[in-house]
Amino acid sequence: MRKVWTNEEIEEARNLLKMNSAREVGRMFNTSKNSILGVLYRDKVKKGYAPAPDSKFTGRKYRKGFG
Repeated sequence: MRKVWTNEEIEEARNLLKMNSAREVGRMFNTSKNSILGVLYRDKVKKGYAPAPDSKFTGRKYRKGFG
């Protein structure tokens, strides 16, 4: 089942990440570290964040042998 995050939980997770690792925060919320990182990233995008166009993390991803 998918967890529905409240704004208070997102802010609490953001504050806890200042002093703890994502894995530790995930344990506090009884979820995975990727869930914590994902919800914080989605919140950041929702607030207007967009990576720089010349960033190595943007653009088409190529896999060997698939063109």
